Amino acid sequence: MQTLFGERLIQHAMDPRASLAIAMPGRESSYAELLGRVQTCAGWMVREGCTRSEVVGITIGDEFTHLVVTLALLHLGIPQVCLATHDPLAMRLHLADRLSVVRTIVTDPRHVLPGREALWLTPEILAAATHDNPRAAVAADPDAPAIYFTSSGTTGQPKVIALSQRAMSRRAERMSQAQALTSVDRTLMLVPVEDYPAKTRRLYSLYLGLTSVLRSPLSSPPLSAQELCASLDVTWLELSVLQASDIVVDCSVHGRLPARTRVFVSGSRVSAKLRHAFETVVGARLFVNYGAREIGRITSTYPDNRDEAPETVGRPVPWIALEIVDREGRRVPAGEPGEVRVRSEGMIRGYYQDPVATSRHFKDGWFYPGDAGALTRGGALCIHGRTDDMMNLHSIKIFPAEIERVLEEHPAVRAAAAFAISSTVHGDIPVAAVELHHPAKVGVDELMAWVRERLGVRAPRKIIVLDALPRNTTGKIMKRELIGLVVPGS
Repeated sequence: MQTLFGERLIQHAMDPRASLAIAMPGRESSYAELLGRVQTCAGWMVREGCTRSEVVGITIGDEFTHLVVTLALLHLGIPQVCLATHDPLAMRLHLADRLSVVRTIVTDPRHVLPGREALWLTPEILAAATHDNPRAAVAADPDAPAIYFTSSGTTGQPKVIALSQRAMSRRAERMSQAQALTSVDRTLMLVPVEDYPAKTRRLYSLYLGLTSVLRSPLSSPPLSAQELCASLDVTWLELSVLQASDIVVDCSVHGRLPARTRVFVSGSRVSAKLRHAFETVVGARLFVNYGAREIGRITSTYPDNRDEAPETVGRPVPWIALEIVDREGRRVPAGEPGEVRVRSEGMIRGYYQDPVATSRHFKDGWFYPGDAGALTRGGALCIHGRTDDMMNLHSIKIFPAEIERVLEEHPAVRAAAAFAISSTVHGDIPVAAVELHHPAKVGVDELMAWVRERLGVRAPRKIIVLDALPRNTTGKIMKRELIGLVVPGS
């Protein structure tokens, strides 16, 4: 099994039958052209003093250029980290400090980090790409840290994860196995390349020799998902929950997705309401994936998304061992809630320089994602929410998903997020925030009556209506920010 991305890129570039590497509105790139740019970029990096002894930061928003730089660093065996252009300066500086980053590669002067050397990657450098016989990739250690990523940060301080080239190549091949991908497939993920899921999916597609479809920064206005899929022959589309909801709403304007496009959604809870609406309005089945950055894909509803429970995230993929356990680590029967734990050969074994978080999430060879769930009798997994988010109101245990599910069944509610406010008297007081469909109008009293009728004492004690729920760039709701709205200064 080849594990180095540079080797795979050379192999695809020399294969006359290879598909396109990159497709985007108004531009295509073969694997030979991509390799030429990657090797030119790699040569420039070496001249600029980049070595395998230091982590190099990337602060580039343009998708194509970002991928070229990423592949060039993999080609050289130089570890890297994305210091995303959309992150605040203080956040980028903090991550750079944690990883001792001394130089960053940028294309825009606004993204230079104070106190760090900036390596300016100009269009002229990339335009000098060579198409001579490809040079061999550096014989890097496939098990050394290749790319550092951070966790989503929705539950507190982001944790740093290091993935090796071997781990990423294994995940790419397993993704191909799980979703029956072939060389003719074209993949599209609408999340920006600077975010973990989008970057890894694009890298996996290129490792496998598929065509990665990108959005063009020159398209004004940007093409819709439906237009991109139709014009660029997308066969595999991965969405966030918010993006899937937007496609349902915009279907009357942009039309349905092409019949050849398989659609996957991941990143947070996917309501039965959204799944039904997507299938009936958009005309496509919505397959749900559940995973974690520490271990990769855990479960999927693909290829059969029919199960006795309407909101399962599917059955474990073949290479994953999954159990639901109680507080003492004992397995619980099907249907009984508990904590999810998983393990596989390719999972990481701990977080970078974070023994506290490592001891909390990695125990006895198992990884604990921090999710509460239950298995159906058929072996499918239902996620009830984060274990830390479970509320205890006068000894009544309430999962946020219970409240969110009921609120999202209201026709005016686009999305809901439930969370707890701590009380010395009552324990955890359940509160909910909702985002409404535009231009839906509904009062808080009506929403309270709706949820009380269905949940009784398990209903939230307060509901706030927001123009938009706070989300990160991958669409996950930032519940810590919601708590701050209710309890300022928390």
